[in-house]
Amino acid sequence: MLEINNIVAGYGEVQILWNVSLNVNKGEVVALVGANGAGKSTLIKTIMGLVPIQSGSISFEEKRIDSVSIHKIIKEGISLVPEGRRLFPYMTVLENLELGDYIEKNAKKVEENLDWVFKLFPKLKDRRSQLAGTFSGGEQQMLTIGRALMSRPKFLIMDEPSLGLAPVVVDSVFETVELLYKEGVTILLVEQNVKRSLEIAQRGYVLENGRIVATGDSKMLLGDENVKKAYLGL
Repeated sequence: MLEINNIVAGYGEVQILWNVSLNVNKGEVVALVGANGAGKSTLIKTIMGLVPIQSGSISFEEKRIDSVSIHKIIKEGISLVPEGRRLFPYMTVLENLELGDYIEKNAKKVEENLDWVFKLFPKLKDRRSQLAGTFSGGEQQMLTIGRALMSRPKFLIMDEPSLGLAPVVVDSVFETVELLYKEGVTILLVEQNVKRSLEIAQRGYVLENGRIVATGDSKMLLGDENVKKAYLGL
């Protein structure tokens, strides 16, 4: 579904990604793990068209997307749950959700998408008129995921969804990932919580200093003592 081939990217003369390749098949949860500064955020930005690649290619459903605009990437069916949530705190839950489907001009379709999100997250429906800024951290993350789902994406990128959340809320976030997987959403899960993300994913990639240093079945990565000690901090 998503195929990244030997991309090189960075900021100005500073190269961050070095010949990175990965792929995500339809219906999978794939974990991308690595420490702070490994290049995970830069890789996400290249997929979303925010950072241009210097060489290589990015394809989605066999179409090149590395030179198209962000709104066209969204129209192709890719959506992002950004790190740090980035909600509009003085807007209501409903208004934040509607912004997640701003490219859809059909009001009936928007309503259908809203109904789907409310089915997944009933609490958002009950509190649709509440200001987003009054939510707890975990509730804000739920709203952020709901907003990303409003465009009914085929492919969801989740950037550090558990960052800064209490352990009990982290459990809820990973339960949500499992729920979305069962709903048929293909997911690239970008996480510092290595153990939890590899436990929930089918496959994983380990990124270190802008390079893919290990890849394979998630259980294999979790069970490989060399990989655990050298790259995963386990």
